[in-house]
Amino acid sequence: MTLLHWSAAAERAQASCDLWGRDAPGGAVLGFDRNGIRFAVAGGVARVGERGAFTADTVVRWASVTKHVFACFVLESGLPLDSTLGSLLPMHPVPGAVTVRQALAMQGGLPDTREMLTLLGLPAEVETRAADLLAFSCGIDRLNADPGTEVAYSNAGYRLVEAAQEARGLRFADWVARQGHGMVAPDYWAEPVAHLAPGHVPKGEGWVFGGQGMHLSAAGSLAGSATHLAQWLMHLMEGGRLTTLAAPVPLRDGRNTGYGLGMRLTRIGKRLLPGHGGAQSGYRSAFLLDPEAGVGVCVVSNRDDADASDIAEAVTGALLGASPAHQPARNWAPTGLYVAETGNLWAEVRTATIVVRDAEEKLFAADGGVISHAPQSEIRLKVSGKALVGAIGHLPVRLLPAQAEPAAGALDGWWERDGAAFRIQNDHVQWGAGPRREVSPLVPLGGGRWLFSALGRRICLRRLDGDRIELSLGRARVIEYARL
Repeated sequence: MTLLHWSAAAERAQASCDLWGRDAPGGAVLGFDRNGIRFAVAGGVARVGERGAFTADTVVRWASVTKHVFACFVLESGLPLDSTLGSLLPMHPVPGAVTVRQALAMQGGLPDTREMLTLLGLPAEVETRAADLLAFSCGIDRLNADPGTEVAYSNAGYRLVEAAQEARGLRFADWVARQGHGMVAPDYWAEPVAHLAPGHVPKGEGWVFGGQGMHLSAAGSLAGSATHLAQWLMHLMEGGRLTTLAAPVPLRDGRNTGYGLGMRLTRIGKRLLPGHGGAQSGYRSAFLLDPEAGVGVCVVSNRDDADASDIAEAVTGALLGASPAHQPARNWAPTGLYVAETGNLWAEVRTATIVVRDAEEKLFAADGGVISHAPQSEIRLKVSGKALVGAIGHLPVRLLPAQAEPAAGALDGWWERDGAAFRIQNDHVQWGAGPRREVSPLVPLGGGRWLFSALGRRICLRRLDGDRIELSLGRARVIEYARL
């Protein structure tokens, strides 16, 4: 029988909430078992500039915590998990034989829709509708990777499986409404959601409200309070669905992973516990469950800088009396840019983290090297001479220090893709137009690859031939431009 430390967990949760202050946006942390909520603590306000405190009943967006709920919907609908998306969406051909299971388990190799839009110069606030996004996503002629060969986070699989369900006459929002746990699934950010607290993004010395123009999709559409989330998770622990959702889906060659159907496994002490995190503009959320002990912790927040997953891990560790499995890694390798010998994989080593294709991950010491804690972005690396060797996303990698290789004008000119265009002049990228025009230098990686900054992201530019280049981010690596 597991010894539970509810008071210690509540104290750890309160300490996290206290850091948010009384007049800034905040959040709530709940601990629960199968019989009900055991503690609920909160901090901050629901809306900056007003007095209303953030409580366990404040409604926020759950973001990617939606994923396992959608997977429940898919399981209950009887959709065969080994059906291919192409067979389910014949009117929208999907490249590659991606199965429903692979799409939900981050193994489909499907380019992420939002990041593809970024690579076409469309900011997050630009409105895009569901039907147009579906046609656009299915119009891509290649994948990031062969299905079943790596685990790489992408929301596109959930968008496509949702479209497949709708083609069968089944709507996720309708199913959610029938569950009776207070959660709702709007299609668009601008849709009214009763009592929704705005998400807050830090800007200068203050805050602005977050937003998103893209159709939300079942990858992250749910909204509700911390209480609603806890009630849903208590219900989930009662049935057999949790075991199916949390079971890691192996890669095509049989190798194990830590990601299931909208759930990932996180090590707390000696246990691997199912859960997930979520992030949208101004919102952060997370949960962890211990099915054996019948307990869980959930965190929601309406501030962009809240680390909900870290809080959930710390509070769960306190509840179970577990020490951290690994210590944070520091100074494990020379800092700076690294790149694979070929392709678009690059990384930047920092003191205690690594940025891989513009996505930052915390690192922990293990086995003479470092590992990440997130199975959807699995990293295992060691230093070997000047190289970093190991695996990223379960794929073997060897990264070498970036080489100074100026473009020397070879990329100058206008580049176009689907009506989007940008200019390179004097080894600088000119992105956007008018007051949104950005100019960024090309930072060489070596081997015909460079980095530049646009729309708040660092984009990798890879030269394919004299008049073709590829732009890539972590979740989208297939957008090609041609020189005009």
